[in-house]
Amino acid sequence: MATGIFVFLFNLAVLSLFTEAFKIWYLVSSVLSYTLSVILNFSLQKFWVFENSANEKTKKQFIFYLFVACSCLILNTLFMYVLVDYARIHYLLSQAFITAVLATLNFFINRNFIFAEK
Repeated sequence: MATGIFVFLFNLAVLSLFTEAFKIWYLVSSVLSYTLSVILNFSLQKFWVFENSANEKTKKQFIFYLFVACSCLILNTLFMYVLVDYARIHYLLSQAFITAVLATLNFFINRNFIFAEK
């Protein structure tokens, strides 16, 4: 739970930094912050949350993890666009909501398939 909250806050902080400080369009910022969060999240989940230190599986796990992450990135970007441009919800609030939903889905996929002990 702590890693999820940490990555969640990291994602929002990086999104805000890119959008506000660097003046990058919110959708590009969202993709960049999501990508950085995926890398951080994989490392934390593999070695800390699931205590999965089997290095011989890392490449295969990361490939499956990336497939799920890319699928979620597509959903994340689509929902960000709809919530911000059409529903007129602030980009940080939109990202917080979307991240909460996708992170929950992602956690169950990771626990039951990617990092599951077989």
